[in-house]
Amino acid sequence: MIFLVHAAENDHSIAGNLGTADYSYFFVMKKFLPVLRMLGRVSVVERLARVDDYYFVLRKLGFDVVLLAFTPPQKTPLGLRCPTFPVFAWEYSTIPDESWSDEPRHNWAWVLKSLPGAITHSRFTVDAVHRALGAGYPVVSLPSPLWNDFSPLYLPAATASRPLWRLELARGVVLDSHALGMAADQTPAEPAFEEGPCGVTLGGIVYTAVFNPNDGRKNWHDLLSGFCFTFRENPDATLLLKLAYHDAKHACGMVWKEMKKLAPYRCRVVLVQGFLDARAYRHMVGNSTYVVNAAHGEGQCLPLMEFMSAGKPAIAPGHTAMADYITTENAFVVRSSEEWTHWPHDPRLVLRTFRYRIDWQSLCQAYRESFDLARNEPEKYRMLSGNAHDTLREHCSREKIAVRLAGFMRDNGYPLLRWQPLRRMLSSCRLLARRLTGAG
Repeated sequence: MIFLVHAAENDHSIAGNLGTADYSYFFVMKKFLPVLRMLGRVSVVERLARVDDYYFVLRKLGFDVVLLAFTPPQKTPLGLRCPTFPVFAWEYSTIPDESWSDEPRHNWAWVLKSLPGAITHSRFTVDAVHRALGAGYPVVSLPSPLWNDFSPLYLPAATASRPLWRLELARGVVLDSHALGMAADQTPAEPAFEEGPCGVTLGGIVYTAVFNPNDGRKNWHDLLSGFCFTFRENPDATLLLKLAYHDAKHACGMVWKEMKKLAPYRCRVVLVQGFLDARAYRHMVGNSTYVVNAAHGEGQCLPLMEFMSAGKPAIAPGHTAMADYITTENAFVVRSSEEWTHWPHDPRLVLRTFRYRIDWQSLCQAYRESFDLARNEPEKYRMLSGNAHDTLREHCSREKIAVRLAGFMRDNGYPLLRWQPLRRMLSSCRLLARRLTGAG
């Protein structure tokens, strides 16, 4: 089996395009590559125009070939000879089943009907697809298999309050409310938001959120205001906001405006903008106490899954994709309720679907209870931590996702060849290797 895989971004472009439309699909693709290599051979295709060329050559050699397009359905290539499966995220109660602007691709139901099947990341989205296309449509929920990357950060005996640690960026912006006079009842000086080498020292009980501030679905305003309201007089509580957006002045300016409006407060709010390499990101994950999410909806939420895989309990709602892994055993669950909204790429803004409104009082209560538990009940914190780690292993480990993907492909007519075991067998028997490869 040959997997051709495609995403709009690549290793060279992603750092400059953080926060742009569909940028996270690149990270999802990267997480899937180890699983795909467990099940077959993989080729990353940057130019879609070459897909059918590869397909015809490989088919002549006797291989089964499919394209996994890590794109939303309206951007999934159609009309290829190569069987194409979109791998997409979705966080609304309905999928688009009508077109607009004379573009039929906006109708996801129409697009998916023209494809042999689809892969998404939650049971919530599978249900939405089945409501639109019928229960027989071949779609499967496969979260990004990232547990293996972050589980080594889990420390069963870790305490909630961490000693001092340093987060360094080669190029970025750091804003620290404690250094900017946000505790005083006065207007702080306006930062310059100039990018450069920077860093910040943190410690104690740290709540971390990773989000694109330009994405209204992330609802970071509630996340920030709830924190500042709850811990207004508590200098020992820290909220670390890691921004995922390429334009520093725009991103920092948005959050800084809200930070000023909420002042004065003695709790610490630290804003970090800039690209973190894998080592720095893991350092941040490993030293955080909690991960925080207040989104109106999530297609899966990579940061939330990464932190929980490392044993970090969550403050988060249990709706959309998060319903698959957020429980009272591993998180402080924030209440929410449905509200009408529009599909995000629909410029008509017509109300066709639901998102979720966060109960702000419930969020504040979760902040209070989580801080008290971290400070006063270390055994309960370690229990939550262990449950988060174990839940995400079942949800998104490579081994679990490989089994489910293999079953989905087999059910759709693509039995998978496990290349690694075959290689080991061939290397242990040279005569058999020569016969199978035509060498003698």
